[in-house]
Formats: sequence, structure tokens, C-alpha cells
Amino acid sequence: MKALLLVDDNDRYAAIMKEYFEEQGYTVDRAETAAEGLEMFRAHDPAHYPIVVTDVTMESQLAGISMLRKMRRRGYPGKIIIASTGFDVFGVIGLTRLLLRGLRIAYLIPKTTILARNFAFYPMSFFSRAQRNFVESGEEKQ
Repeated sequence: MKALLLVDDNDRYAAIMKEYFEEQGYTVDRAETAAEGLEMFRAHDPAHYPIVVTDVTMESQLAGISMLRKMRRRGYPGKIIIASTGFDVFGVIGLTRLLLRGLRIAYLIPKTTILARNFAFYPMSFFSRAQRNFVESGEEKQ
């Protein structure tokens, strides 16, 4: 099984995402804060977690983004997925795709799709449509 780092301060969303990714064959380590997530990441080789799933706003406004930047500086080679309530507002996914391109994020997930247990994985490329299933290899499926 592959390890996945899940960083989210909301127990409800974290439980649903943990269940989803365990069904995909991952062992999920959960952190409740960005600081805790960074600590868990630093306790291993940078490639230990091929996937990091994180919220953006936790103990501070952009704690998730700060954590991701620190991980990338330490050589994190894996895929990043950002799950956020803010993506549920019209036009925000497009803007986020533009603003966060430097972090090499793989997917954005609106939290309403998590709550509905009907995940929508939005690839970072501008004209890509949401995928209903997570694909680690980067190959998009509709």
C-alpha cells in the first residue's frame, strides 16, 4: 500500500476523504494542522507520501499553501491535491488554477463534492473538465 498524507482540520471532511483514499488502496496518515502535516512529512524521506491532500485554510488563512511551499523546497516529488470549500464559488477554480501553478498541484476538489461523496477532481490545466475518479498516474479519465 502507498502512504498518503491528509491534512485537514475538519473531522467530517477528513473522515470522508480518508475512507475514499483507503478504498483506492492508500494508507492514510492524517494531520489536523499544517504544522502537524509538515512535521509528519519531515519525519520521512520526501518521497514517502506520493500523494498529499490538504485544505488551504486551517490554523491560519493560507497555512496549507505555506506547508506545501515548504514541502516543495525540501524536495517533495509527489502529487498535491487541494480540497477547499472556497472552490464552490463560481469562477474560483479557474482563478486558483492560475494563481497556484507554481506549486505543481495536480487536482483541486470542491468540498461540496466530498460531502456529497461524489468527488470532483479538477486538473490544473485550464480547459480540463473534472474527473470523478482519482488517477495517480496523471492520465485524465472522464
